[in-house]
Amino acid sequence: MPACSIPTGHNAMFESTAPAEPQWIKQQLRVPRDDETLFARPDLSAVIEDARDNVVQFDRTSIDLAGRTLGQLREWSRKDILQAARQYTAQLTGEPISEQANGLLLVAGHQPSLFHPGVWVKNFAVGALAKSCSGTALNLIVDNDTLSSTQMRVPVGDRNSPQIEMVPFDDERPPQPWEEAKVANGQLFASFGNRVGALMSKWNLEPLLGGMWPDAVEVANASGSLRDALTAARHRQEQRWGCENLELPISRVCELNPFLWFASHLLVELPRFRDVHNEVLGEFRKVNRIRSRTHPVPELSAEHDGWLEAPFWVWRAGEDQRQRAFAKQVGQEIHLSDGKETIAKLPLSPGGEACCAVEALRELPQRGIRLRTRALTTTLFSRLCLSDLFVHGIGGSKYDEMTDRIIHRFYRLSPPSFLTLSATLHLPLAEPFSVSTDDVTRLRRLQRDLAYNSDRYLTDGDNANVDSLITEKQQLIAEQKDATAGNLSRRQRRLRSRRNHDRFRRLREIGASLSELTVERQQQIETESSDVEQQLAANAILTNRELPFCLYPDEKLRSFMTELPVE
Repeated sequence: MPACSIPTGHNAMFESTAPAEPQWIKQQLRVPRDDETLFARPDLSAVIEDARDNVVQFDRTSIDLAGRTLGQLREWSRKDILQAARQYTAQLTGEPISEQANGLLLVAGHQPSLFHPGVWVKNFAVGALAKSCSGTALNLIVDNDTLSSTQMRVPVGDRNSPQIEMVPFDDERPPQPWEEAKVANGQLFASFGNRVGALMSKWNLEPLLGGMWPDAVEVANASGSLRDALTAARHRQEQRWGCENLELPISRVCELNPFLWFASHLLVELPRFRDVHNEVLGEFRKVNRIRSRTHPVPELSAEHDGWLEAPFWVWRAGEDQRQRAFAKQVGQEIHLSDGKETIAKLPLSPGGEACCAVEALRELPQRGIRLRTRALTTTLFSRLCLSDLFVHGIGGSKYDEMTDRIIHRFYRLSPPSFLTLSATLHLPLAEPFSVSTDDVTRLRRLQRDLAYNSDRYLTDGDNANVDSLITEKQQLIAEQKDATAGNLSRRQRRLRSRRNHDRFRRLREIGASLSELTVERQQQIETESSDVEQQLAANAILTNRELPFCLYPDEKLRSFMTELPVE
C-alpha cells in the first residue's frame, strides 16, 4: 500500500471533462409472460463484446480515487476478491478451487434466498458466458440485505382451487441481516425437504429440493449459518449441471482492503456524492412519476452538527436492526457514526490518500462492527471496481438508471454497459384454464346489457305484451330525441319538463319489465363470470413465475438453464 500523502493540488479525478450524458428516458422493461421465455438486453450473443468494450474504456481511464487510479483499484479488487471467492467456494464444496485464467470477469448477485427461476438464470448465464471466453464467473451473495421470512411459498390444492401455503424451514425471528442469521431449529430445518416433497407429490411432481436439501442440512450442521446452508445447496445443484461459478458474500467483500479504499473515497467526497445522489434520485422519481419519498431509495439526509448520511449500513454483531451510517469531516479526520455514537475516526481529508483510513476501517470487524454497502453502493462498486460486465435482473436494471447517472456526474465517466436478464418458467402443476381478463370484461358488459337493454335479446313475435313494450320504448326514445327546449315560455318549459319526467319514469318501468324476462339469462352470465374469475385466480398460481426454483422438477429446468444462447 502506498505511503500516505496529501497532495497540494486538487484531486486528479476532477480534471477530466465529463462525458455527454444521455437524456432521461423512462425504461419499458417487462418480465416475459409465456412459459420458458428469456428476456435479455442486449442479446446474449453480444454480451462478450460489450464486456471487452468495457475493459477498453476502463483501460483509458486515469481518474484518481483517494490516491489510486481506478485501474489500480480494479486490479487490486479483482485479485483480493477472487482469492476470497475461491476460499469461500471451497468451503461450500469441500474441494479446492484452482486459480482461473485472468480473462473477463462476469458478475451477478442476489440474496441467498430460495428465489425463482427468473433470478437463477443469471447464475447460469454468467457461467456459460465465462466458459465461452475462458473468463471467470462470480456470484455475489447479498447477505447484507434483510432476511424477512423463514418460510417458503408452496402451491397446494388442485387445478380448480390451487392455493399457496407458507411452509417454514426454520423458526421465525425478527427481520435481520442475512449474515447474522443462524439456523435456530435444526429439526424443523432438517425435515423441510420431506415436508415440501409430500405437498408437491400431490401434483405428481418430484422437486429439485429433494436432492438439494441434504446439502443444506449438512452445511447447517457444520456452520450453523443459514446463508451458507442455502448457498451450498444451490451451488452444488449448479455444479451437478456443469455450472462452476465462484461465490462470495458481500459481507466478506466489505471487509477487504480494496472495498475499504473505495468506501474511504466515497466518505471523503461525501458532500459532493450526497448532492449528486439526491439530484439523480429526484430526477429518477420525476421521470418515473414516483411520489414515494422512500422509493426506490430514500434521500441521503443531512443531520445536525454537519453529519451527512453515507450510502452504507452499519450495525454490531448479533444485532437484528441495521443502522444508517453518518460521516463528517473534522479537521484532518473523517468521523464515522451509527447515528448514536462515533464508531471510527479515519485519518483522511480531501486530496489525501486513503491508506490510513483503510487501516482504521480494518479495525471495525475486530470490535464487532459491520460496515456494509447499500444496494446502490453494491452495484456501483461491482460495476466500476470489480466486474467487466455486471448482470442485473429487471428490477435492478431499472434502478441502475440512477447508478449510470451517478457514474456520469460523480466519477465523470461513461458508465460501463451491463446485461439485463430474466426468464419465465411455469411450474408444471396442471394445465392452465383458457381464459383471460377480456372474458370477464365481455361477460360483465353482457350482464349489464341484459339488465338495461333486455329488448336486444328478446325475439319479436314470441309475446304480444313484449312486442308492445318494445314498441312503446322505441316511441318514447324517439320522442326524447325530438324534445328540445327551443324558445319556449316559462309555462311551456314546465309542461315539457313534466312530460320529460313522465317519459323517463315510463322508460324505467318498461326496462324493469323487460329485464325480468332475461333474469334467467342474467343469472347464467353471473355464474359464468364467477367461474371465469375463479379460473383466472387459479391461473395466477398455475402460471406464477415467482415460485422458488427448488420446487421445479429437474427435467423442467435443466435444459433451459444449461442451453442458454450465449453464442
